[in-house]
Amino acid sequence: MSWLKLHNPTIDWPNKRITFNSQYCNNTCLSVSNSILGNVGGTSNHLEGIPEDLGGVEVIEPLEGIPRETGGTVDSPLESIPVELCNFAEVFSEDMKVTELPPHRPFDLGIDLIDPDKPVKAMVYPLKASDDEELRKLLKEQLDKGLIRPSKSKYGSPVHFVNKKNGKRRMVVDYRSLNANTVKNAYPLPLIQSLIEKLRGAKYFSTIDLKSGYNLVRIKEGDEWKTAFKTIYGLFEYLVMPFGLCNAPAAFQHFMNEIFRDILDVYVVVYLDDILIFSESRELHTKHLQEVLKRLQDNACYCNLVSYSTVRWGTR
Repeated sequence: MSWLKLHNPTIDWPNKRITFNSQYCNNTCLSVSNSILGNVGGTSNHLEGIPEDLGGVEVIEPLEGIPRETGGTVDSPLESIPVELCNFAEVFSEDMKVTELPPHRPFDLGIDLIDPDKPVKAMVYPLKASDDEELRKLLKEQLDKGLIRPSKSKYGSPVHFVNKKNGKRRMVVDYRSLNANTVKNAYPLPLIQSLIEKLRGAKYFSTIDLKSGYNLVRIKEGDEWKTAFKTIYGLFEYLVMPFGLCNAPAAFQHFMNEIFRDILDVYVVVYLDDILIFSESRELHTKHLQEVLKRLQDNACYCNLVSYSTVRWGTR
């Protein structure tokens, strides 16, 4: 709430649009009389549909993908990949390779305990009948993908379900007891204001939506038992990083920063699983996109199709 009070943005809820045009933002955030526009809906930050004159940001043209030769019909999302990015079609793959367990890396999430003898136990939370059925399906899906396995751990965190924005239900492991007994990782997350500052002067932007986000990071070998969670269908443990662990954001940011370390803030900014590429020209932007996708491909990271636009920065 204090952040909203400080920046005092104009929020257009029907159009899912935020304009940062307060006196504070004009004088501080960008140090120029510009307003920043952000899309708060959906899974991408596509700028399509923004009015051509809104404060200091003006959309010139959305950069749509260049379809392949398909006789006028696009039957697959992969067929709309721009020709300049076709060499990286594997990164957008929908096949079973996306569901393979990621390799162990130096960035695996370790769980160091403050008191190794302190138990992590709790009663199984009662669930609604519909949640029990959803739990059964989820356990089967994650077991089939190899993301979890049956456990004999002395630990056991309970699970419950919460509502998602799309109306569906999401399983959440209550790791509060484990987190209280975990040595905290002080690896920092980037400051949003600092990331915005890096974009000044750029005209071409692309956003990348990683698939399965946290599941791209493995639990450190030997620490899997600490992630154990109990259900009415048994005790299971994670082989990949789940949501809810206190050090998960730090571990994932470290992983992303190492992939893009030499180009961070040069033409790419990363906040957890949100990747934004920015360039001053279309030619440079194509090269930047290719380099980012190559690094994702080399590190077995997969993403949804890129959304991208070009904008012009100006003053009132």
